[in-house]
Amino acid sequence: MGRGMTVNDLKSLFGQTIRTPREAGERIISMDLPAQALWIALSLVSVVTSLVFAGLLQISTLPDDQFGQIMAASPAYSAPLVFAVMQWIRAIVSVYVFHWAGRMMGGRNPLGNVLAVLTLLQAVTFVVMVGLLLTGLVLPFLTSLAILAAFIWWLWAITALLDVAHGFDSMFKAAGVLIVSVLGVTVGMSIIFGAVGGLFMGVQ
Repeated sequence: MGRGMTVNDLKSLFGQTIRTPREAGERIISMDLPAQALWIALSLVSVVTSLVFAGLLQISTLPDDQFGQIMAASPAYSAPLVFAVMQWIRAIVSVYVFHWAGRMMGGRNPLGNVLAVLTLLQAVTFVVMVGLLLTGLVLPFLTSLAILAAFIWWLWAITALLDVAHGFDSMFKAAGVLIVSVLGVTVGMSIIFGAVGGLFMGVQ
C-alpha cells in the first residue's frame, strides 16, 4: 500500500503534470495510492467542478434566444445538484470505458492505473479551469487564447497519461483509446442527459 501525499507532493505533482504529464503519470501510479482514496478524490473533484460550472451559469445572463432557453432548461442551470450527480456518474463511467478501450487495443495494466491518472488529470484540469476563470476576469482579451492553449494541453496530457496507464509506449494507441472512449462516453451520456433534460423541460 502506498504512502499518503503531502502538500508538497501535490504541488510538485501538479507542476509535473503541466510540464511532463507522462512522468507525472508514472509517478502517481508508482505511489500505489489506495483505490478507495482515488475514487473519493475523483468523485469530489468531479462534483465540485460541476457545481462551480453550474454556479457560473446561475450568475450569468443567459441570451434571450433558443440557446438561452436550452441552457435555462438544462440540469446545469435548473437543477445544479442533479447536474453534479450526472457529472459524477460520467467521471466514474469514463474510468471503466478508458480501461476497456485500452484492453481492446492491447493494454494489460490494471484498472487502478487508469483510475490514478484520470483522477490526477481531473484535479489538475479543475485548477487550470479556475486559472482560466481568473484570467478572464483580469485579462478578458486573453480568454479565447488561454482556452485554446488549455485544450491543446489537455489533449496532450490525457494522451500521454493513457499511454502510461496502459503500458502502450505508443501515443497513437493512446490517442485511439481517447477517441473510442470519448465517443462511447459522449453517446451514452448524451442519451442519459437528453432523457433528464427532456424531463426538466416537460416539467417546466
